[in-house]
Amino acid sequence: MRFGQQPDHERIGDISQVVTTPPQSYLSFCHDARHNCQLPRCWGALSATAWIDDGSLATVAARSPWQIARSRLSKDRIAIVSGVFIFLLVLFALFAPLTQNLTSHEQGKKNFKYGVVKSQPAHPFTGCKSGIFSVGDESCMVFGAANTRGNDMLVELAYGARTSLQVGVISTVLTMIAAVLIGLVAGFFGGLTDLLLSRLMDLVAAFPYLLFAIAMSVAFGASMTTVIAVIVFFSWFYPARIFRSDVLSLREREYVSAARMLGAGNWRIMRKHLLPHLLGPIIVYGSLTVGAAIGFEAALSFLGFGLPPDQPSWGRMVADAAVGGNYRNHPHLMLFPGSLLFLTVLAFNLLGDALRDTFDPHTND
Repeated sequence: MRFGQQPDHERIGDISQVVTTPPQSYLSFCHDARHNCQLPRCWGALSATAWIDDGSLATVAARSPWQIARSRLSKDRIAIVSGVFIFLLVLFALFAPLTQNLTSHEQGKKNFKYGVVKSQPAHPFTGCKSGIFSVGDESCMVFGAANTRGNDMLVELAYGARTSLQVGVISTVLTMIAAVLIGLVAGFFGGLTDLLLSRLMDLVAAFPYLLFAIAMSVAFGASMTTVIAVIVFFSWFYPARIFRSDVLSLREREYVSAARMLGAGNWRIMRKHLLPHLLGPIIVYGSLTVGAAIGFEAALSFLGFGLPPDQPSWGRMVADAAVGGNYRNHPHLMLFPGSLLFLTVLAFNLLGDALRDTFDPHTND
């Protein structure tokens, strides 16, 4: 008899059935001193063995949740396109100083000589005698001027991208830290602690966020710190509710009871046994929060209550386009920053939706 082959009278009829324990005939065959064969170390734990139609053994390796998530994400074209766009945007922001060297125009520097024509912002390719090959000439405005001060559009877009990503990432990190801590504590301890923290979430959710943001800007002045503080204050409660509901379910699992029986304290259980299970939701809601934060900062800057005037912002660029109706004769003033803002927020939202489907255990491959 060939190794790995069942006796004909004991072949499994349903070849699609995967068995996680070796059949008795296989055990008897392997225990025969004439045959030198080895059983898997952990039959059915890390792999499953099946008898296929030719009588041979097939091993099906189990995949971890992260392997499954990576496999799903690699098949999602929308997620890949969104990720590539975000990666290119990060490069655009990191190399913002390079745009100054290429165009010979400093960020924020007024350029009434070349960037303003008859008191109006210059059109794209104004002063570029050789077209794109004139990049680097002080008189050449490849993307035109961003406003009536004559600031170079390309330079302002690059530094605006840096500002948006800074606000989005910093506020998201702080938001996730607050949401995880409050969600963990409320879900794990329950009782009065859960009641008080849940009511705090309801209280924050009831605030008129735009009015509050304007009041904060007036009281403390327009700054990136104020914008980030407002975003964090109005963003933490929603993911905290999600994390709380997850912890309420996780704390009843057997491994939590076993850890408690072995003497593990509450904080160790939360840090070692509960927090790792929240990594998926943290990644999902983190990506969604970045897009929301960028959009919120742009809205505040558009209204004049966001970043200070000397700090570049896509929202303020859109606001400058609306002054005096300049966008009617110069549509690039609103088209460039508005399109970049729209695509950035859309990319983070689509990536967040894809990550949500990726980590959903009910999603089919």
